[in-house]
Amino acid sequence: MASAAPDLEASRNGPRKRVLMRGTLFTPDGAFVVWVRDVSTTGALVSCKDRLPVGCDVIFKRGEIFAAAHLAWSNDTGAGVKFYRDLSNDEIARATLPLPHQA
Repeated sequence: MASAAPDLEASRNGPRKRVLMRGTLFTPDGAFVVWVRDVSTTGALVSCKDRLPVGCDVIFKRGEIFAAAHLAWSNDTGAGVKFYRDLSNDEIARATLPLPHQA
């Protein structure tokens, strides 16, 4: 289940949308199911039960969005994903919608 809060102004990269939703990171070490904590046009904050490999290129997937990115940092509490291209506000809006239920 996805939820979205109003946009928040963070000092890091401008407006971020705080969310709690599932996503997938495809890394050189395999695919990881992640919780997306916040997302902006330039990146995302994610957490995972496993520590993610830092300093590598990844593909961020959430709904219809596939974005090439770099895993900028990773620790026991989460990881920072930096997109190689800025996503549009429409792409962010679509990424924060609940995924359709699949039977």
